[in-house]
Amino acid sequence: MDSPGRMVFSRYFSVTVVKNVTIGGVMIPQLFVPPVMFVGMLLALWAWKCFWIIVMQDRLMYMSWMPPFSRSENIEDYEVKCRPVRWEESYFRSLDGTKLAICIGTIPQGSFSPPLLPSPLQHRKRHVVVCYFQGNGGSMPPRLPILSTVLRALSSTPSSPSAPPTEYTLVALSYRGYWKSSGRASQIGLERDAQAFLDLVTETYSTPDTDFKVVLWGHSLGSAVVSHTTPTYLNRLTSTEGDTPAHPLSGIVLETPSTSTKDILKNLYPQRWLPYRYLWPFLWNNWSSAAAITRIARWRDDAPDERRQPPAILLLIADQDEMIPSTAADELERLCRQHGLDAERKNVAGALHTEAVLKREGRETIVAFIRRVTQR
Repeated sequence: MDSPGRMVFSRYFSVTVVKNVTIGGVMIPQLFVPPVMFVGMLLALWAWKCFWIIVMQDRLMYMSWMPPFSRSENIEDYEVKCRPVRWEESYFRSLDGTKLAICIGTIPQGSFSPPLLPSPLQHRKRHVVVCYFQGNGGSMPPRLPILSTVLRALSSTPSSPSAPPTEYTLVALSYRGYWKSSGRASQIGLERDAQAFLDLVTETYSTPDTDFKVVLWGHSLGSAVVSHTTPTYLNRLTSTEGDTPAHPLSGIVLETPSTSTKDILKNLYPQRWLPYRYLWPFLWNNWSSAAAITRIARWRDDAPDERRQPPAILLLIADQDEMIPSTAADELERLCRQHGLDAERKNVAGALHTEAVLKREGRETIVAFIRRVTQR
């Protein structure tokens, strides 16, 4: 029989017995179950996001679907803003047969540009084709007005009296999966598209009586495509035509370039405690402008007679770039200097990632660079 004191104690006080819970074969005190479940759910969400970043990397990197309805854009919607440049839509096939769309911009003779008169010192006229490679979002038509300003500036700038008459054409490529091009975007696919694009430009505009020059211009993702395309194209010419130093590629413009996909991932997720920055070994889109610059120098150095001349390089940097850190341009510039390449760098003051060419300073730099490298 319990004593009165014990009855009072048991009435007002109770003893809680902590039981153990088995989770995954591990005995965990019941008190720790909520925090363990919370941490476990957090880790599961991290793993889930990591999985989808890897699986959906093509969709995340090649945003042809942004902004909405961008693939239904038409050249006619921007025709007034582009005058006097006339743009036309055309199609061709990539190396694997994928149907690709391009925009071809010209200025009709007499409307803006001076007439191409025969030069007393040069019998061959010069035809400069600027090949444009867009960034990773949107379609080509909204970019045509700003591209038109560059083409107008090129055509209106007077040439030196001793220079041959020069005609300028700007051809812009829509990668597979973008705008009216078929297929799905991937690094392998875009590299094939770029090679087929250069083949098309060469076959279309290179004639025996023309001094044919090509300048490649890429913005953001396009700068990675350009940097990868250049050494591949030069090596292809060498393998088909021998060790001749002659090639139409005069210069490449890398607008707001990055060093590599790995560095972009680290820049997007700078926090070291987040797992996403460590996913680069699982990427199959491994763009690296830094490695491509080294390949360009290697192509030059492989010539036994040292006659090969790689194209000049312009690094056009947005001073306030919110996507690519300035250290990327520093590294690319360092590599160009290290390999002895003809490279120049221009920081456009106050420009964000998509604004380098919108600023007058950026446009004038591109125009001056194109004129310099094509008048050699």
